[in-house]
Amino acid sequence: MLAVGKCGFNWWYSLQTVPSATPGVLVTPGSGSKGSYVQLASGANLAQDCYGIRLWVNAGSTSATIRDLLLDIGLDQAGGTSYAQTGGINDIFAPQSSAAINAGRWFYFPLFIKAGTSVGVRGQANSTATVRVAAWFFGQPTHPENIAVGQYSETIGVSGNGGTPITCGDSAAWGSWTSIGTTTRPCWYWQLGFGNNVGTTAAQVYFAELGYGDGTNMVTIIPCMPMSNYSNIEQSSNPLLMGYWKVPAGGTLYVRGSATGTAETAEAVAIGIGG
Repeated sequence: MLAVGKCGFNWWYSLQTVPSATPGVLVTPGSGSKGSYVQLASGANLAQDCYGIRLWVNAGSTSATIRDLLLDIGLDQAGGTSYAQTGGINDIFAPQSSAAINAGRWFYFPLFIKAGTSVGVRGQANSTATVRVAAWFFGQPTHPENIAVGQYSETIGVSGNGGTPITCGDSAAWGSWTSIGTTTRPCWYWQLGFGNNVGTTAAQVYFAELGYGDGTNMVTIIPCMPMSNYSNIEQSSNPLLMGYWKVPAGGTLYVRGSATGTAETAEAVAIGIGG
């Protein structure tokens, strides 16, 4: 059984320890390429082995502008600032993330990070702007034998600065399953990044599903993940919703979507944890 949040863990660390209207660190993504890393935790901060990291991405939208966004979590196991993607997480898709007051976008990854490792975050977007990222690290599980924890991550579906295009259904109808790619290593835990690629969003709710199969015979890994859009301010938010399913190397992943009104252009990226 995987414990998410502080429940089940006897130690945690986060820069976000007091209430704030501007939570997390300020990250400046590169325009069309990865920007510079910003530190989320030093080696001294991570005094314990970590079994999971929770992220809150917010304030990453720009009014009347398409805002694709991909985030990397980089590690320096020596505790310095030479962050590398080996052992980290690539291309977390969090487009047009809303201000904190509108919830933002949430992710959790049960990825092992050894004590003394420093952790940084960097981003890539289709236009110059900023985003805020808060992170929580969890360790000392009460029952480590019951904690599922991974050794690597794999990202499926990245295209340019965003994700694979998805055609959603209108008026709460599902669109067709769309292949976003295949795995190169087996993964058992999944997170889905989903968002619109438009400059003017309508106020409505989208639902997205991540599936595994052959396009006809499908297993739904993440069912009915909601995403809320806010009218005329191009902001989106989604809750923390994960999926568990063992997908072997060479497995094909699919995503489908639905809008409560008239669907706009959408994109999707999946991240798996394995090992």
